Amino acid sequence: MTPTAPTGRADGAFGRALTALLAISALAGFGAAAADPSSDARPPLRTLEPQSGATLYGVEIIVFRASSVVATEDWGALPAGRGFGGSATRGGASAQVMRVLAPSDYRLNTIEATLKTSGAWRPVAHAAWIQSAANWGTHAGIALTDVGINVPGLTGMVYLERAPIYLHLGFDVHLSLGATYTIKEMRSVRYNDKQYFDHPAFGILAVVTPIKHTEGAATP
Repeated sequence: MTPTAPTGRADGAFGRALTALLAISALAGFGAAAADPSSDARPPLRTLEPQSGATLYGVEIIVFRASSVVATEDWGALPAGRGFGGSATRGGASAQVMRVLAPSDYRLNTIEATLKTSGAWRPVAHAAWIQSAANWGTHAGIALTDVGINVPGLTGMVYLERAPIYLHLGFDVHLSLGATYTIKEMRSVRYNDKQYFDHPAFGILAVVTPIKHTEGAATP
């Protein structure tokens, strides 16, 4: 398995529709958030490094579902494990949650509000936390319950792995809406770049932020 270059946002009609919705939100004023220190564009959070000296990352996710799910459509027949390759290929340090953040520290509140008012999507869960990254290829994830997500019907794992060049973010998340739908995908990501992991029935919006230390910000 070879690290992949950053791919940006998810493809597909679901992802394109979400991108269009968020673009409209930006035109309505979300783009001005960079000038507001209390907005979604706040500078990276500051915290102490763990004793191991591992680099820390802020991760924030919004899980949302489609308002209308057609039960007769076979949405479970999607490529499995996109980007995960085979089973774990390396040993090494596992990811560790250092701190779960309070809602007052969320940066994606504007986007969550946009989803709520869109009529097309319904937010299911919103969480943010600070963690270390596992070695790339270990597939040593963090359970949703470990970052404060306890939503009936929503289960799964979040993976943050550091390769020599790229940082990889992945999800193996399942949402039960009568039927059970799954997002299982890992991709390389850039800092502060919003990523859309999409499925016709639900999606995950995520962003990874480097945590600044006294010597300066972490670099990918």
